[in-house]
Amino acid sequence: MKQYKILSTVLVLILLMSPVLYGADAEKNHFLMRKNAYAAESPIVESDWDWHKIGVLWNRITNFSYMGDDAYTDRTPSCDYPGGTGNSYLYRGTIWLSAFVDGEFHSTQGDDQEFSPLAPVTMYTGEDAKKAEQESYTEYYDVNAPLASNHFPLGVKVIERTYAWSADFASDFIIYEYDIINVGIDTDGDGYPDTDRDLDDFYFTIRFDGDVSKLPHWGAEYRFSNQDDHVVSNGVDWDWIEAFPQMKGRDHGLSMDDIDSSMIMMFDGDNPEYDAFDGHPDDFGNPAEDGTLQTPGVLGLKILKTEPKLKPHSFHTCHIYNDPGTDQETWDRMISDPSFENLLIDPRNNLPYPLDYRGILTFGPMDVFKAGDTLKVTTALAVGSDPDSGGVYSLVEFVNIMKMAQYMVDHDYDIPIDELIPPAPNVEVQEVVDEAGGFQGVNLIWDDSPESHPNFAGYIAYKASEKTATGDLLWVTIDTFMVNDNWPPPLGKKASVYQIFDSDVKFGFDYYYTVQSVSIEITDPPIGVQATSMRDPNAFYPVSPATPVATENLDDVKVVPNPYVGSAIWNNRIPSSANPWEHRLQFINLPADATIKIFTIDGDFVDEIHAGETVRVGEGYPDARDSVAEWDLLTRNDQEAAPGIYMYVVDSPSLGTKVGKFVVVR
Repeated sequence: MKQYKILSTVLVLILLMSPVLYGADAEKNHFLMRKNAYAAESPIVESDWDWHKIGVLWNRITNFSYMGDDAYTDRTPSCDYPGGTGNSYLYRGTIWLSAFVDGEFHSTQGDDQEFSPLAPVTMYTGEDAKKAEQESYTEYYDVNAPLASNHFPLGVKVIERTYAWSADFASDFIIYEYDIINVGIDTDGDGYPDTDRDLDDFYFTIRFDGDVSKLPHWGAEYRFSNQDDHVVSNGVDWDWIEAFPQMKGRDHGLSMDDIDSSMIMMFDGDNPEYDAFDGHPDDFGNPAEDGTLQTPGVLGLKILKTEPKLKPHSFHTCHIYNDPGTDQETWDRMISDPSFENLLIDPRNNLPYPLDYRGILTFGPMDVFKAGDTLKVTTALAVGSDPDSGGVYSLVEFVNIMKMAQYMVDHDYDIPIDELIPPAPNVEVQEVVDEAGGFQGVNLIWDDSPESHPNFAGYIAYKASEKTATGDLLWVTIDTFMVNDNWPPPLGKKASVYQIFDSDVKFGFDYYYTVQSVSIEITDPPIGVQATSMRDPNAFYPVSPATPVATENLDDVKVVPNPYVGSAIWNNRIPSSANPWEHRLQFINLPADATIKIFTIDGDFVDEIHAGETVRVGEGYPDARDSVAEWDLLTRNDQEAAPGIYMYVVDSPSLGTKVGKFVVVR
């Protein structure tokens, strides 16, 4: 422990108890900058954002320098990992640009709203994407920042481009490119720069505020979301790993890697004030009730390249209680000290101190950033995760991800993915009924189109009917078919089609199927065996089996389950802002024109629903079925239906009327 910075208990307590809160997390301000709020000729446009959802890492892109979404409620993807789970790792990342003007230090900081949007976020895919499978473009500047206070413009404009992939070897990271241009300052108040000015000692800084991690139903300040994080940059040797009992002594091999002072790494630690959900006193990685790690990943960022070349300058940390509040504090505490902070050690137990940290990584300085010149900075944002073991093994995954990101940038993204990796097959799931109309199961069907690719090696078919503690689908392998083993897959009824029958399915439950294409070992570039994304839009197929639409009569209309029990396993046990529904009761065997009115046993009108309605809200759910109507057990007054007996009336213009009853048991 001799290498670690030991702070006194007094200092720790001062930091924690300080009454001066310079910049504590504040509830998200989804500011919307409207052009008509300023001079008509102003170049500032409305705030805008879009999302990368093509890979395993999902993240929001903005036109005001924010990485991620710092909303306290209804948070959209913010380094969500795995994408689609709503398990966000990032609160907010921003850039700082700093320099001296006439001998005085000034800093433009995204988190202080000192960048104003100049262009919307534009997404490109297909032939319009030149370097990746999905790209974004936007612009912002600091010449005029109406939403900031005490802003001193450096006179810089930023062109931000991001790159994302679905291919297996590149799906865990998103690359950001910043073209920072010294455009000069505005002296006549029209919002356009008109006067050149050189900047002395120019610095580029990433401020990285991760909340590792936040499940959709956890609050932003929940004790396991952000208050027990750790942050480190490898400006010091890898021995810091040994400070954590959860990682100490593990055979990780990282000590053989060079010290890399261009990375920020954040991960969930143990909150000593609380036990984990499984009752264990150590909540490192946030174990769920069954011990499954809910936060196994390592969030981080690496500066991959700067042109002209800037050297790593410093790494410092601050936390929710001591963000720098002024440019002078930024200089005094974050920029002027050219050192790389190590972990904050709690002298009371000699363990790393968990907090809601921000990592402040700075490159530079550039002696003179001349008017008209451009500085290009390329970074990668990633989550590395070993979902079973977490800890140091996720750290290894993160380091390997960054090596691949570095490889792609060093080779100018010249990796012909379509030439190297076979595409995913086109998947379809069909329900199977016998001659009497009885439901038998489903057929998983896919075509053989990937087999014409020279690097094709086989298929892996998966099914999921449950989710993990992190919200990810719990995939179970149905079968593996490799050209050199267990080939071919079962043939379908049509040419060039394969088919697997699955009888283990029930009405009303959600199932997910996918088929991956697998490549041969690829050595140039060295990306190994690759598989297509589990959620490739051509291969990912959610289905909720249901009876056919009634066309003869209403005799078979049923309510399921009946009686309804609140603990039914098909309910959403963990409602969230993204998936707010909780209860689900179905009317099945309906005609497509059916309307269902629900009454109490005393005849009080409760609610009305229609065939084809579903209560499930959120991405990735199966499509609603016309033979089914779902009720969320909320009355028309948005109150939960009380336990008891209910009457229903099905009215169909084509088939007539049917009256029935069902029971709700809470």
